[in-house]
Amino acid sequence: MFENNYTVDFIDIGAKYGSIKIKNIVFNPIDIENNILKIIFDDKNIMHMFEENNLDSFNRKNIYSRFIPQEKMLPSTKEYIKKGIEKNKNFYSFLAEGILALVFRDIYGYELSKGVIDVTETLTYTHTGVDSCMYNLENSIIVLGEAKFYENLKGGIKSIINDFTKKGIISKLSSLQKIAKSNKISNSIVIKNLENNNYDGLSLEQFLNQKIFFVGFVMHSNIESDLKYDDSFYSTYKLSTKGIKDNIDVKLGKKINKGNYEIIMVHLPINEKKDLIEKVIDTALNKYREVK
Repeated sequence: MFENNYTVDFIDIGAKYGSIKIKNIVFNPIDIENNILKIIFDDKNIMHMFEENNLDSFNRKNIYSRFIPQEKMLPSTKEYIKKGIEKNKNFYSFLAEGILALVFRDIYGYELSKGVIDVTETLTYTHTGVDSCMYNLENSIIVLGEAKFYENLKGGIKSIINDFTKKGIISKLSSLQKIAKSNKISNSIVIKNLENNNYDGLSLEQFLNQKIFFVGFVMHSNIESDLKYDDSFYSTYKLSTKGIKDNIDVKLGKKINKGNYEIIMVHLPINEKKDLIEKVIDTALNKYREVK
């Protein structure tokens, strides 16, 4: 469904940057936006995003309701969305969070699970912490994802870099370490990464000294239509694994030497954020009403 459109590999800093597209669709924000709804509400994809094994009537209604704001959208849906974005640049970011899991599945072949989207959350508002802690047992990987839904691509990328290198990433990682510790599948991945068969506890330092993908994903409006997504554009950012490690070292007060980190930063341009949110809400409302 998704595939790379343009990729540049900055080997010296352990990072890959690039744009993604929908298979068989021209890399055009209007065409991408017109097809994104089909992808979001495809049964297979929605089950993956919400980690559901079946879509009976109860589960369908529960999932569709997650796309619909709980409060009344006054004075109109358009105005509600406009005000939401004015208050929070990353408004409705869960949509990017869910698509990130689909992108990683399609492009890298990893069926990631755990914490993609929690159906108990109110998804129209940004939550704190790394957006997703996902893992793949077969390949023994942990993926820490930051997903942004911005009108401005540059703002979204800068926000992700800030999250990974300046904000309280340790508190986020500490929470994720507790998740990994309490879950049998993610726990076994950590053990395999650390090659520690006598494991009886997992410290934050141990959690950080393993193979971790730091993944950033920005879905954004095409307001910067004059941008040319090439090597020169991506080289102005270049988040490095060293930058992440340095931030961790400063926060922990000790040097983390064994962590094997990789960075993937990708983005997907759509025509207009406000329009796509309105289409998603309207589609969810219609599908909710159709469930018997």
